[in-house]
Amino acid sequence: MEVITCLAAALGESFGELWQIFEKPVVKYVSGQEKYERSAAVGTIAEAVGNMGASVTPYTASLMKMLLKRLGDEDPEVRSNAAYGTGLLCEKSTDEAQITGQYNTILAKLEPLLHQQQEARLLDNSAGCVARMIKRHPNNVPLNDVLPVLIQLLPLREDYEENEAVFEMIVSLYQQQNTVIQGLTSSILPVLQKVLSPPEEQLSDETREKVMQLAQYLQSQ
Repeated sequence: MEVITCLAAALGESFGELWQIFEKPVVKYVSGQEKYERSAAVGTIAEAVGNMGASVTPYTASLMKMLLKRLGDEDPEVRSNAAYGTGLLCEKSTDEAQITGQYNTILAKLEPLLHQQQEARLLDNSAGCVARMIKRHPNNVPLNDVLPVLIQLLPLREDYEENEAVFEMIVSLYQQQNTVIQGLTSSILPVLQKVLSPPEEQLSDETREKVMQLAQYLQSQ
């Protein structure tokens, strides 16, 4: 599994041509009896999707079906990896019809995962998935219902990598002058202050710069 992840990282979009070779052996473990096998397989798929970029498009339907099933897995680590992979698939695939056609199903599967009693990584990856969905197709998500729940989960507690997706989405909505996000500003400002505070690894340098600019803009309003 690790070899596949390394290959995908090294080859980027070119890995899309090779995925058809690796898909079958990886998928075999997705429904395995052992939870660590399922977790490793779903995690490998998620990393491959992220690295393949738009070349994942021909595999959208089959990967979506698999990831949606694992969002209901009994093991939180498998569900977490599935949420991560689903968000990346929504972000990277250019099969708009297939992706947006599954939005309601994805949100229904994620809804029970977006509760604060869940494990931190599962919460973080679920939040990242929703953020990617919103950023890609904001008109296909009921923002009035989803955004307040998402903001309540912030700041992320464990998987800081997902902060990039979350804050890219928040910045994007403010740039679009979205009225729903504007109405949540009083809840968002304390979150921005927390992620700009230690630990510094919460944000990459690039994301930190965007968050600082947003915080300054909102405080000046």
